[in-house]
Amino acid sequence: MMKVALFDFDGTIYPYETFNILMEKLKTHPEYKKSYRIFMTKFLPVYTAYKLNIISKMLMQKKAMELYMLSFKGRSKAEIEDFFAQAAAGMAEDLRTSLIEEIKELRQKNYYTVLISGAYVPLLEALFDKGHFDCIIGTEVHYSGGAYNYKEGVQRVHAEGKIDSIKQHFHDKQIDWNESCAYSDSYTDLKMLELVGHPVAVTPDPKLLETAQSNNWRIYSEENGGSL
Repeated sequence: MMKVALFDFDGTIYPYETFNILMEKLKTHPEYKKSYRIFMTKFLPVYTAYKLNIISKMLMQKKAMELYMLSFKGRSKAEIEDFFAQAAAGMAEDLRTSLIEEIKELRQKNYYTVLISGAYVPLLEALFDKGHFDCIIGTEVHYSGGAYNYKEGVQRVHAEGKIDSIKQHFHDKQIDWNESCAYSDSYTDLKMLELVGHPVAVTPDPKLLETAQSNNWRIYSEENGGSL
C-alpha cells in the first residue's frame, strides 16, 4: 500500500501568512497597484462585517481571496502566472529549509508527497516543482479562452475541506494511513493530522500544541530546526 506525506503551507513550510505577502505585492507592483486600492474599497465592508461577528472568519477569508483575484480580471494566464512567479521569488528564501530536506528524504523513502494549502495554485507551482511534491492541491485559478475566468469564483481549500480534497485525490488508491504522516502548524488542520499515524505539529499554535503534547505527537521546533 502507498504511504503518503501531507504538508500544509502557510505557517508550516512557509512561516508567514501568504495572503499578507500577496497583498503587499499587489500594493507595490507598478502595474497592479491601482487594483490594490479597488480591492481595499471592496474588502472593507466584508472585513467590518467580520469584526462585528456578522460573518465568519472563513467566509471573510474566502471573500478576500475572491476580491483579490478580481485584480486580474481580463488578464491572461501568462500574466497571472508571471505575477505569482514574481511573488514566489521573494518568498523562496524564507521557506523552512529543514522541512524541505525532510520532504526530499520522504520521497527517497517512497512516500507520495502532497502539498495541500489554501494558497493559490499558481503561487505554489512557482515555488515547488516535481522534485518536491508528487501532487499540489490548492485554490485553483480558473481560465477561459486563455484569460482569467472570474465567474468561476474561488473555492478555497481549507480546514476540513482539505480532507475532502485528499480523499477525492486518493479515491482509487490503497493508502496505508497508519504509516503515513502529516505536517501542519494549525489546529484547523486537526482532522488532517488525525488522518495519519504520524502527525507532526510544526511550530504549532497554542491549541494544536496542547493537543500534540497530550497525544505525544512529534513537535517540530523552528529554533532547533527539528523536533522536540
